Amino acid sequence: MKNKYIILLSIALGLFSCKPEMKEGFVPSNGSADFSHYIALGNSLTAGYADAALYHSGQQASYVNLIANKMQEVGGKAFIIPQVESERGVLPGKLKLALVDGSFAPVPVLDGELEGFYPPIGYAVDNLGVPGAKVGHLLAPGYGNIANLAAGLSNPYFVRMASSPNITVLEQALNQSPTFFSLWIGNNDVLGYASSGGVGDIITSVPDFKNYYNILAQSLENTGAKGVLANIPSVTSAAYFNTVPPNALVITRGLADTMNFGLTLIEAQVNEILNLANLPSFSYGITFKPGVNAFLIQDNNFPYKDLFNTIADTSSDPIQKAFLHQAQFRQIDMAAGELLTLRTPQDSLAMGMGSFMSINGILMPFGIPNRYVLDQYELLQIKTVISAYNDIIKNTAKQYDWAFVDIHTKFNEMKDGVTIDGVSLNADYVTGGIFGLDGIHLTPRGNAAVGNFFIEAINKKYNSAISTINVSDYPAVTFPDK
Repeated sequence: MKNKYIILLSIALGLFSCKPEMKEGFVPSNGSADFSHYIALGNSLTAGYADAALYHSGQQASYVNLIANKMQEVGGKAFIIPQVESERGVLPGKLKLALVDGSFAPVPVLDGELEGFYPPIGYAVDNLGVPGAKVGHLLAPGYGNIANLAAGLSNPYFVRMASSPNITVLEQALNQSPTFFSLWIGNNDVLGYASSGGVGDIITSVPDFKNYYNILAQSLENTGAKGVLANIPSVTSAAYFNTVPPNALVITRGLADTMNFGLTLIEAQVNEILNLANLPSFSYGITFKPGVNAFLIQDNNFPYKDLFNTIADTSSDPIQKAFLHQAQFRQIDMAAGELLTLRTPQDSLAMGMGSFMSINGILMPFGIPNRYVLDQYELLQIKTVISAYNDIIKNTAKQYDWAFVDIHTKFNEMKDGVTIDGVSLNADYVTGGIFGLDGIHLTPRGNAAVGNFFIEAINKKYNSAISTINVSDYPAVTFPDK
């Protein structure tokens, strides 16, 4: 199968339009808020992280930097960011769009110098967005201490901007005496779990999230500053989770027959094991057909999971071990909305298999590994915890009488497509205009849209008149010349 689900054919950039006219009689005003010292707290979205890296132009286009520029019209001062000079970024990983075999594809950026994260930059900053930070990390002493990196207790991005090794992110913000703040945090408390198919991280418990968030809020309230809180989008509203179709296995009659024969052999070996254990025979109930099929995925709830894993753990035969683990698969459940992530390997999609084995010369299909799949149970857990987090955030905004941005609803609306300033936006990978090449972080155009969501909420709550950002002034994903 061609790599048409990740690697894109030649496509046009999003539509541009004229800038909206400022309403006649519009007079910028701070209303009841004081924007003279704006501090932004958050994670990678706040930092301006984009295309899997923190780099110069991404920082400049962060939604908080765009908001701060508009706040200067109503009494705000220059907004200081932990400036990265490199366009490649602080750590490796940045992606760019390139032509590969005649098609556009995301590829690693290898040219240009990386910028070091140590020693610290040595000046106070207003953008305290820390890529990778969870809500509890903003309260963690030593989160900016390079001595804690090896133990995983600090963050290189905060190491870079921490004013002292053991200061917390919150303390550094409070030391700045903010008159206004924004807080958008909590995405990473569930995103690491979701983006790794439920195997690469754990979800922050709701009681812990509430405790950490309450400490943040009370500390900010004690400054007397006004502020704005934003809730957490559904992780599945991001392009990262909605680009690889779960039923995009398109095969010929010959390949369907081969895969069905392989399934028959797998079933026979599975039933040999079950017969020895005096258990009833088993059938996967899968039949591949010519045309469109759903992919196979590893089954977290395989009915004989414990038996197979126990046998594998005691086996000295590496082939048997592999078979016992890989035979625990099923077809992805379309009705339950199960998803494949953007990182699903291309060879897995091309063959319809996450892995495969050749037994007696026959290629046997097995499921795409768990780390690339969000199954119905994982999705329910994610949905439940995000709902609980968002209740906490909304109630906190109400308790302290702060502005509130319902990012969850906004992103769901954008997923299906919206028009802002005459620009069409949706959650499609690369072409939708919102998400960059990592499928999670925002393009400059996406940041401009989010910046306006914040400005609208601030204006509504504090009767201010901060002018909005012209979304059409900012680019989406940049396409290379052919």
